[in-house]
Amino acid sequence: MLTAAEAAEQLGVKLGTLYAYVSRGWLKSYKRKVGREALYRRSDIEALRGVSMPERGRRARSLPDASSWVTVAQPQTNGTHAGVIVAESAVSSITEGGLAYRGYPIEELVERASFEEVCLLLWHGERAASADIEALLDAISNVEMPSAVAAALEAVGREGTPLARLAMTISALAAVERPAPNEPQINHAARIMGLMPLAMVGGRTRHVTAARSDIAGRLLHRCLGEALEWERFAIGRILVACAEHELNASTFAARVVASTGADLYASVLAGLCSLSGPIHGGACDRIEGMFAELEQGTKIDSILASLNQHHLLPPGFGHAIYPQGDPRAVLLKKVATEIARRRGKRLLETAFKIEEAVAKRQRLRPNLDFYLTVCVRMLGFPRGLPAGVFALGRAAGWIAHSLEQYTDNRLIRPRMRYRGLPLRHWE
Repeated sequence: MLTAAEAAEQLGVKLGTLYAYVSRGWLKSYKRKVGREALYRRSDIEALRGVSMPERGRRARSLPDASSWVTVAQPQTNGTHAGVIVAESAVSSITEGGLAYRGYPIEELVERASFEEVCLLLWHGERAASADIEALLDAISNVEMPSAVAAALEAVGREGTPLARLAMTISALAAVERPAPNEPQINHAARIMGLMPLAMVGGRTRHVTAARSDIAGRLLHRCLGEALEWERFAIGRILVACAEHELNASTFAARVVASTGADLYASVLAGLCSLSGPIHGGACDRIEGMFAELEQGTKIDSILASLNQHHLLPPGFGHAIYPQGDPRAVLLKKVATEIARRRGKRLLETAFKIEEAVAKRQRLRPNLDFYLTVCVRMLGFPRGLPAGVFALGRAAGWIAHSLEQYTDNRLIRPRMRYRGLPLRHWE
């Protein structure tokens, strides 16, 4: 077995590039029974050298240097700036209308994987061993709200939105628990994920039940006061569907902050701040507003006509990346149908009517936000919580992208085309 430094020397690469090879699945690392240092099989390194280094007259097949993964912009051939490729990543992919995390189709993960399993998959690149899953669950169960963070949330008050409370939580946590120099950032991931469910609603937040619980259970206990098994399963599937979606605005913000060398708290906070914008994370709130109008007696056609008059799309419908329909919406529509067997049937029927009316009028299909909002409200969560649930799920992806950025970092510093006045002089 070789240490990371020895393996990197054998391959002739930097440590960051070695870790990037692990992230991409080209090389496997092994943990010591004692300590945290990763080891590498000599035979694996020698096999990798055969394709990465020219030796004994063989023609090498080069592996890309990880430093080239970031800040390479490839504009669209049609001259637009939408969909410009600015980085490479091994975290997720969107191809031909399908979404996959680390190569696993989203459909399989929503049906078969727990949210904790998906977190570890996104963070480490491979399916986690049972011991690692148990360790994450134990770490999450032991997370309590620090008194300084609880005091900051009390200052926000009960009126603070879930996203505002989450941002305050991460800010306060970063202030009281500064990472030690050279400490692996992954060490803070479980603390972030375990604390976020406790911060979304007002009230006493310092302690939770002593019973061992997963992230979904903590969220249900904090917001609803109970955690039935079928509810935990439903919330888990919702979180998995929200966990990752390539380089969206909030994920890009998180990666930019990580590229500066800032810690994981700062990267997650950047994602939260980006999500607070109405164009990105505000869709859930607007969807809830539409349902509220319907409950007050407004007709669906009147709402859609008003939106059309103002050149606005119906909230929760349409997606630039999925012209044929958002696969995550299909999955959460199925979750909503299963929830309706126990509660929320009336709300789901209204959702079906909205979907039918929008399809007939504008030929648009629902996206993740629409059926995420429907599911969360059907479960009994108060207004405003769908956006918070989305942030909790997406935090797993922000952490994954930040960790990938750290592996062989290069400052993300794009350029802009100047369109202002010509050069002039101050006289």
